[in-house]
Amino acid sequence: MTSLREKQTELEILFNKNQLLPVLREQFKEISVEYHVEEDRPFVEEALTQIYLHRQADVPTMVGILSPKFGTAQEVADKLLLIVELDYLDYDPEKERFMVKFDISNDIVELLDKYQYPLPMVCKPEKITHNGQTGYKTIKGSVILNGSPYFKDKDICLDHLNRANSVALALDTDVITSEQGKYIRPTRNHGEDFVDFRKRQKQSDVFYAVSVKVMNELLSVSDELHLTHKYDRRGRSYSSGYHVNTQGTAYNKAVLQFANKELVEGDF
Repeated sequence: MTSLREKQTELEILFNKNQLLPVLREQFKEISVEYHVEEDRPFVEEALTQIYLHRQADVPTMVGILSPKFGTAQEVADKLLLIVELDYLDYDPEKERFMVKFDISNDIVELLDKYQYPLPMVCKPEKITHNGQTGYKTIKGSVILNGSPYFKDKDICLDHLNRANSVALALDTDVITSEQGKYIRPTRNHGEDFVDFRKRQKQSDVFYAVSVKVMNELLSVSDELHLTHKYDRRGRSYSSGYHVNTQGTAYNKAVLQFANKELVEGDF
């Protein structure tokens, strides 16, 4: 029978294997192999990756992203024009914007949605003893959000992070499954463009659907979970969860409760 620590390692392996940029580059590498100039294949691969992330982008944006790594601004612009002519990218001359031409398969999208962010831990986090640790067994990082090298050797209160990481949490299945616990779809803001509103609503729907899948997967492994924490540069602490987070949306907060409960008696 697989132990919780072994299952935790499996979840971390899935995270390490499904990082967004490496996965996209690997997916588009199969397309870039067909490019006729071998030394420019990395450029094609990166251009397809970046336009997939942006869905559409104007010339200055793409040139800014791809230079100077792939040459001067003019050289990059010329290469972009060439791969448009060779049908690797779409370009709308009226809007002066590049547009995505190649997508990735739905199964890859699903894996990225679930695992590109670290999941809550299904066992107690490792004790943090220096600034280059995260609490995870194999996931490297820093106790500071975005890992600024300035804090590498600074004196930081690790006791608080270890204390916060040690708090066992549980998912409230009643909230997850009940009609009362269903998340509320976003409503249109005053003055908001309808297209932008529908895009925001769709993103919220997808996030909710994926979050439920992730929570059900966690419930199939353990009744308890732990969130790891980091500081920002001002010393404020944040939980590292994405699909499950004590500092997320109202729905995110509602589905979480303490695993260790106490009966509170008194006259209320």
